[in-house]
Amino acid sequence: MNVNSTSAVSVKLVGSPDCRRYRKMRAVVLETADRLGMQVDIEEIGKTEMLSQFNSLSLPRLYIGDELVASQNPPKVQDIERVLAGNR
Repeated sequence: MNVNSTSAVSVKLVGSPDCRRYRKMRAVVLETADRLGMQVDIEEIGKTEMLSQFNSLSLPRLYIGDELVASQNPPKVQDIERVLAGNR
């Protein structure tokens, strides 16, 4: 559900798309947003030169709006729901 719209919630994923935890984070966000009927605009930062700006031990990272929601491990669905509902 990648929709570029002003009503879409901004989501940023930082990490390698080859990483299992990164893929899980992305899937949880998309599934939760779909279930809540929300649109999300996902910005994925995965290029090596961009990742060097972040602590590699804390990747992958998930931001919803300006809030860091998860670092290293995929968040619980309840955490995603809470943050997405707060960004409506």
